[in-house]
Amino acid sequence: MRRIPLVMALTIGLVIGTMVPGSALGETSVTLNCSDGTSVQLLVDTDTLTNLTASVQAMLDYPAGLTCSLIKNPLGAFFGHIALADSAGTNPFIVGGGRWQIPCGPHAVVEGGAVARVPGGWSYSGAAPTPGFFWVNIAVNVHQSDGGAGPFFGSLNESIPEQSCGDPPVQVGESHFSSSPICLTAPATQTSPVFVTSRVTQVSGQVAFPGGVTVGTDTDPQYVHFGFQDNGNPPGQNSSVTSTTDMLSGPPAGGSDTNRNCVGPDPTFNLGAFPGSGDDKQYGNITVHLAR
Repeated sequence: MRRIPLVMALTIGLVIGTMVPGSALGETSVTLNCSDGTSVQLLVDTDTLTNLTASVQAMLDYPAGLTCSLIKNPLGAFFGHIALADSAGTNPFIVGGGRWQIPCGPHAVVEGGAVARVPGGWSYSGAAPTPGFFWVNIAVNVHQSDGGAGPFFGSLNESIPEQSCGDPPVQVGESHFSSSPICLTAPATQTSPVFVTSRVTQVSGQVAFPGGVTVGTDTDPQYVHFGFQDNGNPPGQNSSVTSTTDMLSGPPAGGSDTNRNCVGPDPTFNLGAFPGSGDDKQYGNITVHLAR
C-alpha cells in the first residue's frame, strides 16, 4: 500500500513537468504594459529582467512620449496558459530608453560657415558656433508575435528637449516624432547589431524633426531606420572609455525616407554622451531579446 502514494506523486510530478515549458526553468514571467497600448507577457532570465527594468526606468528618466511598466506574473499563470507562456519565451523584442548626443554644428551651419536658418531646424544670430553636442531622448518598444513569425508591433519615439548648443549658443527647439515598427532584424548573437525600420506617424514641435524626419502621406509614407546594439552587460553607468556602452544610430543623424526594407545605419553612437564631450557615462539602457 505504501507504493501507491509514491506512484501517485511521481505521476503528478510528471504531469506538472510536461505543463511547464522547459524554457521556464530559472526564468521569470512578467507582463510589459506600455502607453502605446501594448501588453505582452515575457519569459526572461535574471540578467534580461535586470536590463529590462533599467530600460523601462530610462523611459521615465528621459521622456520620449512612451512609458512602460513591468508586472511580475504569479507562478500559477503558467497553468492554463501554457501556449502563451511558451510563446512569451520565444518572441524577439527590443526595449530601450535613454538619451544620446550628436554634434549640433552640421545641422546649423551652411557651407562656408555662414549662419542660416535651416528649414525645420534652429534659428540664431551672431557668429558661427564652435562644435558642440545636443541631447536626444529615445524610447523603443518593438516586438514580434508568434515566435518570431508574426507581425511587428509597438513604437519607436524620439524627443529633443529645448536646449542650447555650441559657443555662442545655438538654441535647439523642442521637437518629437512617433513611429510604428514594421520590421526588426534577428541578431546572430545577443551583442550583434539589430535593425529596426519604423513608419513615422507623428511629428511635432519644429516644422521638421532635425535630420529631415517627416510624416509623409498615406500613399507615400516615410520611414526611419535605426541600428541598436546591446552590450550584454548589466545596466548602469557604463563608461565609454573603459568599456563598450550600448550603441545606436538613427535620426537626427539622418532623416526619413520611403524605403520599407529592414536596413539601418550601424550603431556607432554611444547611448549616453558623445566621446570627447567630457561626460563618458551611459544614460539609459537597451535590452535585446533573441528569438528562440
